[in-house]
Amino acid sequence: MRPETKARIRNVQKFGKNGRQFCALASFFLGVYVLGAWVKIALGTVGGRIDVGTLYRVNVDLLSTASGKIWAFVLVTVVAGLFAWTLLCLYRLFKQLEAGSIYTKQNVYYLRQVGWLSMALAIIQLFLPLLSFVLAEVGVIAETLVPSAAPPFNGAPMFVGQSFGGVITASLILLASWIMDVGREISEDADAMRREADLVI
Repeated sequence: MRPETKARIRNVQKFGKNGRQFCALASFFLGVYVLGAWVKIALGTVGGRIDVGTLYRVNVDLLSTASGKIWAFVLVTVVAGLFAWTLLCLYRLFKQLEAGSIYTKQNVYYLRQVGWLSMALAIIQLFLPLLSFVLAEVGVIAETLVPSAAPPFNGAPMFVGQSFGGVITASLILLASWIMDVGREISEDADAMRREADLVI
């Protein structure tokens, strides 16, 4: 192996280590956020606010009914659960890179999982406000729990644009996982042909 290649692998390993540590730190803060949000919902803290995703905000002091609290709990848990799953896949991917494993089936799997989870987060960014609107219409939750930007209000394009941007990002991640898989197969085929040539010689 050339010295330049060894240096690049060391850089990948360093990047993997930093990425793994970042994911661990982000997971810790996510856990603190979720616990704090659950406590706010349970106590109905006056003046409190919970951010769900990038656009959805729940005013905790408006959670006067059990159904409203349950819905806020569902919102926080679902979104945080998807984020946690994404961080776990990234953590495992970075751990593989730190070990020097780059073009492997596991890495392709983890990257693909991140892509699908990112797609789910983008779609749910639009779905949850819509579902909130429907639940408010049928009287399950209060209308105050429906974000003002949610359809059919004037700010609906903001939700659609945010979701579309997330879908594009997720699609690029899935494309990268596919390219990595193709590169892995080519590398494995080249290694197999090299071993066969060595046996013939």
